[in-house]
Amino acid sequence: MFVVYSPEGRNFIGAEPTNKATKINAVTPVEFDETMMELDKDYLTEAQRGQHNQRHKRANYALGQYQKQLETMTDRHVVVTVSEIMSSPVISLPPTATLTEAWDIMQERRIQHIPVLDGQKLVGICSSQELLRHVIVNQSNQIQTPADRAIMDIANPEVVTTLANVDVRRVAFIMSQYRIGSLPVMSETGHQIIGMITRSDLIKRLAKLPPLEIYA
Repeated sequence: MFVVYSPEGRNFIGAEPTNKATKINAVTPVEFDETMMELDKDYLTEAQRGQHNQRHKRANYALGQYQKQLETMTDRHVVVTVSEIMSSPVISLPPTATLTEAWDIMQERRIQHIPVLDGQKLVGICSSQELLRHVIVNQSNQIQTPADRAIMDIANPEVVTTLANVDVRRVAFIMSQYRIGSLPVMSETGHQIIGMITRSDLIKRLAKLPPLEIYA
């Protein structure tokens, strides 16, 4: 489930792709062998058959090594939900924080998005990209002007959020559809922010084992 927090209230949005997914099955050694023999039976000479046997042995060896690798991964945990890759606790700022404070904490913590909280209420979100549209940064990587402007003056008051138990593939779909780089993760009641998930979190996840299941 995904919820957009805005000054007008909360709105629910969906995230279901229109096409059903079909799982891609791996080629087994038997299927591989049958396919190769069917292709070769009509034109292989005796010498070629010898070369084919060598290739066949190498293919069997490669498939065997691949199978061993799969067996070593059976005890690893496949990540499927937001809670397993989100960042927590959340770094946030109040509406009265200045652009300089926002920029400094982004540089110090190496983050690109900061939610704006009024108490525990989520009232906006600010990205480094949006911040750089409104300020001038000097050669020392410090904001030169305007330094004392409030972050809420430029923060987006409409924030798309998600829950901790949502499938990460749905998160990727929503980020793509709405062209956003992060989602605050809300509690089940929707009254408290408990984490953040970003595009970088998804990319880092894809680069690690165990792999996500791939569908086409």
